Amino acid sequence: MSSKGSHSGWTRRRLLGRSVLAGAAVAAPSIVKGAQPTFAQTLSISALGKAKIDWQQFKGEDITVAVIPAGYFNNLIDVAGAFEDLSGVKVRFEKIPPGQIRQKILLDLSSKTGTYATHAADPMYYPLYVTNKWVEPLDAYLNDPKISDPGWFDYDDILEGWRSACSIEGKPYGIPFDGEATVQVYRKDVYEKAGIKPAQTLEQFVANAAKVHDPANRLWGAALRGFRGAGQNMYIYPSIFRAFGGEWFDPNKKLVVTTEPAVKALEWYVNLLRNYAPPGVENWNWPDIADAFGQGTVAVYIDAHSSAGVINDPQKSKVIGKIGYARWPRGPAGKRVTSIWNWSFPVNAALSERKKKATWLFIQWA
Repeated sequence: MSSKGSHSGWTRRRLLGRSVLAGAAVAAPSIVKGAQPTFAQTLSISALGKAKIDWQQFKGEDITVAVIPAGYFNNLIDVAGAFEDLSGVKVRFEKIPPGQIRQKILLDLSSKTGTYATHAADPMYYPLYVTNKWVEPLDAYLNDPKISDPGWFDYDDILEGWRSACSIEGKPYGIPFDGEATVQVYRKDVYEKAGIKPAQTLEQFVANAAKVHDPANRLWGAALRGFRGAGQNMYIYPSIFRAFGGEWFDPNKKLVVTTEPAVKALEWYVNLLRNYAPPGVENWNWPDIADAFGQGTVAVYIDAHSSAGVINDPQKSKVIGKIGYARWPRGPAGKRVTSIWNWSFPVNAALSERKKKATWLFIQWA
């Protein structure tokens, strides 16, 4: 993260990211250790060392970090050797699919075994984490000059929406690692041939899907996440729900999901997938959608912008150069309800005090 009045943090992140772009598409083993630093990483160590903290104060500690199989976490794994050299803390990564990581982490946190020092956390889970005191409040870490230098790591540099997603009652419990926004992704060539533009409304989105839907030639009109659960279809559906004017709670904080806007939102979602999505979409998450789009069998989808890394991967995609991007369509309520989301890193409250602080150094560095 960049510090106020300086671009040193952004340069660090950019340098580390660029050093591994060539290898980002190569899947790492399910359990890996930090790689040895490349020349670019070695250069970054001098910049990292400018923080006014003793990076070596927890030398000899080892931590395990759970992440999902994704390009941005592959990048982190590839450069983690630089952190090990800088701090003397050994880092072990475990890659767990999105559908399983939540359950595995809940078991670790609730049993207080402390297997994972930190993990790729879904923001939807922070209320549960905090209620049970499974993760550490991070304000004390941010304000401790022995382990934090606000002139080097400026927490307020992070977009407020992503910060608040990892906070409860204004107190931070996780540090965002990546940030995502949802976008409409479509096949430019297919749309141009059909004489249509990317949808400006959800009604038009369905009409576009119907016009290009051609399953006989292995082209389906649209796809959205269908797999049930937090971080699955509940990543995308709340935006549809709100775009139709749905409200989760009434003024008395009573759950209300059977109002007319709520019912119409659900009908729109179910009908789109039933009529224009590929068979089996009810079991699809974002990797399945991105893979299908990359193979040329889906004409349009709405999902995280980070999926662009898959559909533009020359090793996987057949549609490079044929991809267009557009904003979320408006709903009947007249709103574009684009979701923002992030994977973040909390500190496991079951760790020893020394390991907690070693984990905090890693989180700042990452």
